Amino acid sequence: MLLRSVVGLVVLLLLGACRESVQDIPAHTADTHQQAPEQSGGLLAPPTGQQAQQRLRSVARTGNVDHDIASLLLEHLRGARQLAAAELATGRAPVLRALADTLRRAWQRESQNLGRLAVRTHNQESEEHTRHYQEFNRDVQAALDSAVYSTHAASADPDIEFAAALSIQLRTGLRLVQEAIAHGSDPSLIALAHRLHHDQLHYLRRVQSWSSTHLPPAKL
Repeated sequence: MLLRSVVGLVVLLLLGACRESVQDIPAHTADTHQQAPEQSGGLLAPPTGQQAQQRLRSVARTGNVDHDIASLLLEHLRGARQLAAAELATGRAPVLRALADTLRRAWQRESQNLGRLAVRTHNQESEEHTRHYQEFNRDVQAALDSAVYSTHAASADPDIEFAAALSIQLRTGLRLVQEAIAHGSDPSLIALAHRLHHDQLHYLRRVQSWSSTHLPPAKL
């Protein structure tokens, strides 16, 4: 009987300690996926123009032009897909939501293609790649330095924010694919860059058409 009482007391003490340890966990760390979707791999935290450019600048360079092109374009598409996901989650304009859905699906496929090309070209360095690498790297940095950010006033309207951010993203992407076409050597990668160039021009015209009736032209 005494033994049973001692065991019961120990169990109660352990349960109390467990409850205290749960209460001691800070609320902001209880669910990092909900609190920080961007850090946990979610797609609902769209990058600002400055953040997107910083990510592009931080992409690791290998000295292999084709590999680095694929890596830069992958990061570019990642940012664009984040913008699309945020619009689909919070936007209301049917035209922009349709554009976001098209962009998300199309660039998901292109990201998979780029991933395969990045792996394939990584081990195909050549003297030609090495000769052109410094010029390529200089031109990419110049393209990023010339990125023009939207000057529109911050808005609580998610559609306006998406249109402005996507315009910036697409303009930067056009510069990157132009460098890919100019410096790349892998035929499949160059063909993909041409395809991206065509698609991004098409998407840019669509978002500019919407913006022309919702934002003053000078604000984009």
